[in-house]
Amino acid sequence: MGYNNILSPRELKLPLGLERFSDKLPKVVLEIGFGNGEYTVKWAAANPDSLVVGLEVSFSCVVRCARRIKDAGLSNLKIIRTDARFMMKELFADESLDMVMMNFPCPWPKTRHAKRRVTAKEFADSLAAVLKTGGVFELVTDEEWYAAEVQKALSGHEALSVSCETDFSRAVTTKYERKWLAMGKKITKLSVTKTKKFTVDRRTWKFDWNNEEDTAMHVKTRKPLPEDGLAFLPCVSGAVGDARWAFSGYYTAADEHNDKKFLVETVASDDEFEQRFYLKVVERDEGVMVKLDGSAKVFLTPAVRFAVEDLARRLADASGVN
Repeated sequence: MGYNNILSPRELKLPLGLERFSDKLPKVVLEIGFGNGEYTVKWAAANPDSLVVGLEVSFSCVVRCARRIKDAGLSNLKIIRTDARFMMKELFADESLDMVMMNFPCPWPKTRHAKRRVTAKEFADSLAAVLKTGGVFELVTDEEWYAAEVQKALSGHEALSVSCETDFSRAVTTKYERKWLAMGKKITKLSVTKTKKFTVDRRTWKFDWNNEEDTAMHVKTRKPLPEDGLAFLPCVSGAVGDARWAFSGYYTAADEHNDKKFLVETVASDDEFEQRFYLKVVERDEGVMVKLDGSAKVFLTPAVRFAVEDLARRLADASGVN
């Protein structure tokens, strides 16, 4: 797309080496769910001494924000299309962020969406890990009941302290914030300060980034393809703990060497963090290789790794060759 402010998952080594973005590492700020990017771009422009990283799940929002960044000529704002619930702790090391911001997040009121809430313990633990001691998580909301719920939940965390304001002003505001303030609607700001060191386990850090097998995510079976190709594959799935994956279909082609090649539609989920991508299956004289297709814009999570290994195992078993 020509936007060098969008960070691609396959190009990132985790945790992020934030020094790559600045000769002198500035204050580092994360915004979760930046929407169309209006607030994010204005905040980054008003704080040139800060490195701002934005996380957003919506592709269209990422593109709109990238255009705003390019138009504003900013170099201190980078964005990633991903879900912060899972990836915040995977992207950032302990004690690496000065501030985390969320503006008017969805409260996810339904019981089945409980794990998506800021009040979920997994989010609080991740927040307590990535913030620097003394760092602040700022949440602004127009829902009073939600503010009270977040305050109660995060106040109970051993490494977090919470304060609440309803009479405050900000130099940078969102579109809806200005609208609601003009209407006289009550806006609440929660400031959550990290009081002591805290850590959590990371799943994606277990890969050796100096090992080509890990970073390329490919497996060789040394066995031929099954006689009927991948006909057995659609709707096959697997699971290991919170990691789940499924193969929903495939496409057949031939490469420049006339080797048989397949693209396999794959869905992988790590504790509800879902990624969709293609795995490539190539048969050559030395056997079959399964790897991530070059178009796959995914983080190398356990579920992705398991999917590669599982597909290779199933192909080897189905080949009928000992």
